[in-house]
Amino acid sequence: MVHPESYDLARWLLKELRWTLNDATSVKKDIDAKDEIWKATSKKACKKFDVSEDRALSVIEHLFFSITSPDPRTRKNSGAASTSGPSNIGSAAGCAALSSNISTVDKLRDILPHRNVIGTVRNVVDFGAFVDFGLECDGLLHRSKLGPINLGSLLVGQDIGVDILGVSNDNKISLGLAGLNFPVDGADAKKRNFSG
Repeated sequence: MVHPESYDLARWLLKELRWTLNDATSVKKDIDAKDEIWKATSKKACKKFDVSEDRALSVIEHLFFSITSPDPRTRKNSGAASTSGPSNIGSAAGCAALSSNISTVDKLRDILPHRNVIGTVRNVVDFGAFVDFGLECDGLLHRSKLGPINLGSLLVGQDIGVDILGVSNDNKISLGLAGLNFPVDGADAKKRNFSG
């Protein structure tokens, strides 16, 4: 996983190396000369981004691993017992972009819960993932709202399906994985129950 401080460097490295995030063949074409190519590219990155060669090489290695290692959620089950719950939990398939008429946090608050929205993972931290779902601020997908999905399997830039479950008084947005059908969160649930 690439640290957010290195996103610009990572984007540049992907272009410079002509790698595509979802295409392992774009990486494997250079595998025989990787040490030579990676070293030369990291030297260019040092000058362009004012970073150490070790940091540039580390980002290249993380990108290489992310591209060439299969996503554990997409592996076929090889006879082992399947995980509990439907396989479409958190999948962006069957989800849609947030409607354009929901353009503010206040409008979002009025329609909670809002289910099956496509979001893009922006950052993964110890307590969950921040997800961009089309509003001016990201929502927090807390680790307790992941169901059978492992937090470590979420990738920055990955599209996932989410349910929008709550908006706090200070406009923090709570999310759950689509398909788990969590109830509306905390204060919002109380407010809605009292209002009718």
